[in-house]
Amino acid sequence: MAEAIDLAQMDEAGFERLYRERIAPLFESREEDRLDGVKKFRSRLMIAGPAAGAVGIGVGVLAQELMPALIVIGIGGVAAYAFAHSPLSKLAKQVKHSSLSALAEAIGCAYGRDEMPGVQMARFRTLSLLPACDRTTFDDHFHGERHGCAFDMHEAHLETEHSDSDGGTDWVTVFRGQLIRIAFPKKFNGVTIVRRDAGVLNALSGLGKDFQRIGIGEARFERAFEVYGTDQVEARYLLHPVFLERLLHLEETFKGKQVRCAFEGGDLLVAVECGDKFEVDNMFSTLADPKRARALVKDIAEVMGLMDAVLTAEKAPLAFRGEGEG
Repeated sequence: MAEAIDLAQMDEAGFERLYRERIAPLFESREEDRLDGVKKFRSRLMIAGPAAGAVGIGVGVLAQELMPALIVIGIGGVAAYAFAHSPLSKLAKQVKHSSLSALAEAIGCAYGRDEMPGVQMARFRTLSLLPACDRTTFDDHFHGERHGCAFDMHEAHLETEHSDSDGGTDWVTVFRGQLIRIAFPKKFNGVTIVRRDAGVLNALSGLGKDFQRIGIGEARFERAFEVYGTDQVEARYLLHPVFLERLLHLEETFKGKQVRCAFEGGDLLVAVECGDKFEVDNMFSTLADPKRARALVKDIAEVMGLMDAVLTAEKAPLAFRGEGEG
């Protein structure tokens, strides 16, 4: 079995080798399928688009008003595009899952689409890392070990149900992003929670009386984060500058917001609002493009770098950034 690749230490030559040996063959094998999907898209749109327009015009004539026609044309246009694009959407998901599986195998972990265990979700909510919700959807689960410690990363979509003025219901997204769990070799003495600074709303932390606000001693991070914990000495030990720098860099790399985390029990739990990650973008251009793989590698490498900062207390090199970045 080939030695696992360390993304956090990988240079440009390493990426090129990973892409050439593991990912490019997958992309190239589906290029004909992509071209076929583009042809289907165009032919379907040529039929469904005018049909949606004709129905809208018919509604306008019957109603003798312009607005109903425009509404029907708008809704029909969206439906026509979705219908035309469905073969490409299906292919994009297949390519994504096969490439992520290959990437996971290369770095020595497993990839799947497993649900997050309910007990783990409960921990995120109890520690105020996630909002309340009525529906959860999970995707892109990575599971493996680093420095002998297990980790899990799930993509999560949380929604709440709202009643509209017509008596129906709408689903509103309250969180979409990555949920990360990193297991430590020993349990913590207390609980430490790190949040983005919310200004005057910090007073509404919603935590129990055992928690107290903890200063972390560096002005830059004091402006960025609010820390609450039950053990001040342990919290300051865990939140060294390298870890906090990594936390900010993770948020930046994921183009996310409001990163927050907690050290509890024997785990570090991290939540990053960053939308839908690990997608194969733009099926109208060739699949055989290293840029597609570069974004996937960069995101996963950043999580590896965060683990290094937590588990080693030494400054690790910044995660793979890709060609042309500083």
